[in-house]
Amino acid sequence: MLITDLAKNHGPTLTATDRRLIAVLQARPAEAAFWQAAELTEPLGLHQSAATRLAQRLGFDGYPRLRDALRQDYLAGGGPSQRVRGRLERHPDDVLGGFVDDEIAALAELPRHVAQDEIDDLARRIASAGHVYLFGHGNATVLVGLLQRRLRRSGIRVTALDGPVRDVAEQLATLQPDDLILACAFRRAPRDLIPVLETAGEAGSYRALITDTLLSLSPQPDAVLAAPRGGGDEFLSLTVPMAIANALVLTLARHAPERAIRSLDRLESLLDRFDR
Repeated sequence: MLITDLAKNHGPTLTATDRRLIAVLQARPAEAAFWQAAELTEPLGLHQSAATRLAQRLGFDGYPRLRDALRQDYLAGGGPSQRVRGRLERHPDDVLGGFVDDEIAALAELPRHVAQDEIDDLARRIASAGHVYLFGHGNATVLVGLLQRRLRRSGIRVTALDGPVRDVAEQLATLQPDDLILACAFRRAPRDLIPVLETAGEAGSYRALITDTLLSLSPQPDAVLAAPRGGGDEFLSLTVPMAIANALVLTLARHAPERAIRSLDRLESLLDRFDR
């Protein structure tokens, strides 16, 4: 673990306060990789400047640089087989029980990372958007599929940006300022994400991202809903981002209830017609 190596290398220069902070970073490495300085120091009754001093004693310009290094360490958890092995080694006899416990712990931390106000703001923007475009590759396509279906059922004009790169580019050719891009990406940014964000920025479209680790993209999305999904060196599920997506859909229904209900009623009548 990076923080442990740093503590060993700089041991003689560390104060008692530094060691208290390091103990927290060691105990909660996946979450600490996302914390602001105050989130690290305030539970210990310390001023956030204590985090800055710790970072400097560990050889960094400031706490943000230390946090970036911790995040890279979090991301370097090995390949898929190693991550699965890590989860199985922790719960060798009760895979289901251990998995449920880990997911509950990750979900319990979610409100600390994503505020309801952030979800409210994005829901309002989706409700007023001319067209919503969803983007995701790999495991994120599961989340895109869920959002596409549920947004469409809520009366939102929505398109999933899928297929080869040329197809994605063609779909974005008519992007308008009142459109919205909602991307889902985890661990590392897929190759197409940056061009999608650049194109949306040039069109004046709002850009939002649901993620776990991608907090320093360039260009930066207008809104980032980011929460860790568990330990970086283990098998990770979509439970946490799925909760964000579902909360977003429910919040959208709260902000635009008439449209959502009207659309769902229309769907129900159509289903009755096709089920004859």
